[in-house]
Amino acid sequence: MFNNKRSSISGLQNKLDRMRGDGHQDAQTEQAMDRLELFNKVRPLAQKRIRERITTQELADRFAPALRTKVKKEILEIVEQEAPGLPKPAQVGITEELVNDLLGYGPLEPYFSGLLADQVTEIKVDNPRIIWVEIDGKETLATDDNGKPVTFRDDQHCRDVLDRMLAPTGRRVDISSPRVKARLPDGSRLMAHIPPVAVDGTTFSIRRFKKGLTLANLVEKGAMNEEIMQFISACVKGRLNAIVSGGTSSGKTTILNALASVIPEDESIITIEDPAELQLQHRHVRRLEAKPNNVEGEGEVSQRDLVADALRMAPKRIVVGECREGEAFDMMQAMNTGHDGSLTTGHANNAHEMLNSRLVNMIQMADMGLPREAIVGQIAGAVDLVIHICKDRTGRRRVDHICETTGIVVSGQHVNVGLHELYRFEQENDNWVRTEHPFSRYEKLKWAGIELSPEVVKC
Repeated sequence: MFNNKRSSISGLQNKLDRMRGDGHQDAQTEQAMDRLELFNKVRPLAQKRIRERITTQELADRFAPALRTKVKKEILEIVEQEAPGLPKPAQVGITEELVNDLLGYGPLEPYFSGLLADQVTEIKVDNPRIIWVEIDGKETLATDDNGKPVTFRDDQHCRDVLDRMLAPTGRRVDISSPRVKARLPDGSRLMAHIPPVAVDGTTFSIRRFKKGLTLANLVEKGAMNEEIMQFISACVKGRLNAIVSGGTSSGKTTILNALASVIPEDESIITIEDPAELQLQHRHVRRLEAKPNNVEGEGEVSQRDLVADALRMAPKRIVVGECREGEAFDMMQAMNTGHDGSLTTGHANNAHEMLNSRLVNMIQMADMGLPREAIVGQIAGAVDLVIHICKDRTGRRRVDHICETTGIVVSGQHVNVGLHELYRFEQENDNWVRTEHPFSRYEKLKWAGIELSPEVVKC
């Protein structure tokens, strides 16, 4: 009997606990609804206040600290009037949210202008409710200061922010054109899709590039060692043609930026990209960017068109942000006809694949009717060096191996570009080693007045 009584009391207690828990959840839900209701109530009032008291010229630079301070002050006044009983921290929190929503990129704004702006290298919006950020090569769910997931309110909110990002770029996304790539004003690269292409709602990825990185900075970050830095610096200064190869998000653009920073200031450069991402630390640069078709399906300017234009603009060097298609043919032409020291990047798993598979396929896309043997010969004559980089399992982006081309190699029925590996990364030692192959182009560097140590040359 006592056992039955204890069981009844225990059951009653559990029921009361559940009721209290349900009540707590209801309170949380009610609080969230009250916050959303206040947000929706204050937002139009804040929009009207901003239009009345802040000029268009002031709004032009949304990153200006003075502008954010002024807008925050105006919105906080409205929040205090509409919700005087709300605790001060909550008033400030909803004000920050409104500032980001009206002036910036909504829930993504802290990754562009907050404390994390210099640390985040990638932002991935899977759908309006799931956002990932990459810091130091590792992806984590985006959370606020309280550890709560960062989300958009709904798909329309996500679209509003996306449209705001695209507005300064002149590009658009809608049901007739549901995908878009663009360069944001801060240099970030955006790739976005909306329904019906995006199944679960608006989705986009933003690649953010760190500014002012040099080869010395990359040594500090463990992307290469001092010897490799000296070697590739000498090769760039000595006007060797180089390709940076690697997988997606391996850091090709970052390496290319750093390489271009050691080009002598008196040598003119033309950069060709789609979209423009490079931020060369150089004073003699002309930047060209490919253009898609307009609404009428006309007006496209491809990377290949721009490479052809660049050949008539008398640059000392041509830098193509990434070869993807037929522009690879024109790039090899440029490297073979007096534009020594030109640079580009390409997607590949290793240096051999870059030259003998990916680059051959891209040149064939130019539809010039060249046989494979002729294409391989053109590549062997144009490219001096392949710097292959990777993103390893720890998230570190680093040089994996560096190869020098050695001409054409015939093996049976196969004709390939010969390669000698000069440097490679050894996992077991967590360091780079210089291989036994001599560096055959050292005479060209010596002619340019550049010296290398015997350990590097291995002649």
